[in-house]
Amino acid sequence: MKRLVLMLLVVLAASSSARAAELAIIVEGIRSAKGDIRLSIYVSPAEWPDRSTRDHDQVQPAKLGSQTFKFEVPPGTYAAAGFHDENGNGKFDQTLIGLPEEGYMFSNNVRPILSTPSFASASVTVPPEGKAISIVVKYP
Repeated sequence: MKRLVLMLLVVLAASSSARAAELAIIVEGIRSAKGDIRLSIYVSPAEWPDRSTRDHDQVQPAKLGSQTFKFEVPPGTYAAAGFHDENGNGKFDQTLIGLPEEGYMFSNNVRPILSTPSFASASVTVPPEGKAISIVVKYP
């Protein structure tokens, strides 16, 4: 009986760890320690680029240079987007015609042309063993 319980515990531990993978995102090129870095990951084109779930949003005080964000996610396809909220107002500031006033970033370092890049162009596959990517903040 003890052996059966032990085997069940081992199987449960292995299956629960197989469900989560770490997606580490290194944000590089941060020009100042003012404000916050806000980063979100998205699991589908339907969420992209502004309907992430709360557990897929992270905010960290900005650090000059680079900093790392870590997400525990099931293996799959994800895209990331974020911005350097230098004035700390909690929103991505834009001009009246929609041009960015703050630094922004997308996974795969996709650079938008007249609109937000597609989910497919920014997506990365996270395998069961996890993945680390780096993205660079682009400032206007």
